[in-house]
Amino acid sequence: MRRARLRAWAVRTWWAVFENLVYLAFALAVVALLATVWMAVAGSAVPVTMEVPQAQTWPDTIPRQVGPLRISPLHSAAISLDRPGRWQALALNAPSAVTASLTVVITFLLWRVARTLRSGDPFVPRNARRIFVMAGCMAGYGLLVEPLRTVTAVVMVEGTAAEGLIDADWPFNPVPVGFALLLVALGAVFREGARMREDAGKLL
Repeated sequence: MRRARLRAWAVRTWWAVFENLVYLAFALAVVALLATVWMAVAGSAVPVTMEVPQAQTWPDTIPRQVGPLRISPLHSAAISLDRPGRWQALALNAPSAVTASLTVVITFLLWRVARTLRSGDPFVPRNARRIFVMAGCMAGYGLLVEPLRTVTAVVMVEGTAAEGLIDADWPFNPVPVGFALLLVALGAVFREGARMREDAGKLL
């Protein structure tokens, strides 16, 4: 009896810690979103850097600046502007703002799911809907953010010495889409669990 109570207390404590960690992640995501929005509207007051897809060719084996494109030998590149115009700041911060917005939605919904896990009643229709929305956000990141980042980078380097260096052949990220499919499967499990729970309640 005492062991059962101890196990129940440990489970409740674990889910309480998990819920608070998810809430902390949600709060940090909100802060990141606000910081990104501030950088977007600050204009030339704040230098702007945006990571871009891998460059097609590498002019040198050492880090160097080619127009607005800062290229690293570690197969990474970034658009870097010390004094961006207002529209440049908005465009370069748009992918980060979309990413932060999706992260806010995902962490908020995950926090709501974690609250039901703590209460011991996770198989409710609302959780299935929340997980499906989370899956949509994950898929949106892979199918929207990377193309937006690529298009922004191509437009920013157009007419400069870095024109043609951005690899725009495949601007999609399949990893978030894979996670989205896993979330869809998890949402289906929760939906089926909620249906079975409802059927069992009717029998009682």
